[in-house]
Amino acid sequence: MESGLDAIPNFERKIPSQETLESICAMILDLDPNIRFAGVINNKGRLLTGHTKKGIRAFTTQKDQEMLLMETALGVRMRKEHNSHLGPVIFTVSYGSKIISMNFPLDDEILCVSAEKKINLMTVPFLILKFLAANLDKKDVL
Repeated sequence: MESGLDAIPNFERKIPSQETLESICAMILDLDPNIRFAGVINNKGRLLTGHTKKGIRAFTTQKDQEMLLMETALGVRMRKEHNSHLGPVIFTVSYGSKIISMNFPLDDEILCVSAEKKINLMTVPFLILKFLAANLDKKDVL
């Protein structure tokens, strides 16, 4: 599935450029003041790029974050097994006691967003989807 990005070849598929990913993450941070982090991981959970809002205190160590991102990627890959029955997952939300995590599958990459618990879950994930549709030509996510 083509994404319509300024893409570079990577064997048989195309991936967004590093500059495109960095720009997207930086702009997502500005979508809502309660967004703490926006990053893109590959399908193995490796962080390709990520931005944390200035002044935000991390709740995890670097090693814990790496494990969480690997778990996220595994969960997204496992959910794809049910796409033929349930349809593809557009995004997932995890509501934790300290933060909210939202994950948006993007072909072989995953956009990971964390936010303060006071974020509006009825609007912000859909605002992110509209942003992705406008900036990644992902019209099929809405």
